[in-house]
Amino acid sequence: MRSLNIAPHILSEKPGLYVLNKPPGWPTTGRNLADHDCIQFHLMRHHGGMVWALHQLDADTSGLCFFTTNKNWVQPIKDLWSQASTSKDYIALVHGVPDWASTEVVQPIGKDELGNLGVHSSGKTARTAFEVLDRNNGYSLLRARLFTGRTHQIRVHLAHIGHSLVGEEWYRSPPCTLHPRQALHAYRLRLPKNPLLTGKVYEAPMPADLQALAKQLGFSYE
Repeated sequence: MRSLNIAPHILSEKPGLYVLNKPPGWPTTGRNLADHDCIQFHLMRHHGGMVWALHQLDADTSGLCFFTTNKNWVQPIKDLWSQASTSKDYIALVHGVPDWASTEVVQPIGKDELGNLGVHSSGKTARTAFEVLDRNNGYSLLRARLFTGRTHQIRVHLAHIGHSLVGEEWYRSPPCTLHPRQALHAYRLRLPKNPLLTGKVYEAPMPADLQALAKQLGFSYE
């Protein structure tokens, strides 16, 4: 059984809501409530009762992760995620230097006949905006903003436009071995005014492994 001290990763703990800076290597939820290999299990132990995940991050993606202790809040808060006034921003370290300062990718994401995710005409609509924050020696630091929430959306769209993530295993051939996980961090979420949560900007500091990677690649972002 892997152990995790969840307390240092809690950014905000208020009635009904936990906001975490999820460490990499941990799924948001598990196969069931007794699955110890996930954030939900260890947060439940900390809280002393049930918590519900309000969204999912890939196991190896770090950053903002929201849970509620009130089951009646689950759907209303999830509905906020799809509102146009909610913004979800990620930091990404990628291969290559784009010839654009910003771009928007609107390409459907679905599975091929082998069950592999990618850009496919029969997939579901997906929209991601990218902005270059810095460029250096064949790598770039990007901000990615999600407008839809498809599985692996940022990873798939970046691979599609030829700028796969540093550390990407699934959507790069050959896989990138420069970093042990994809260099993707959910760093900011801006919520609109709503009846349950005060309209607020939540931010999660970049974890130590990505700070070290950024420094290795010649970027100063922290």
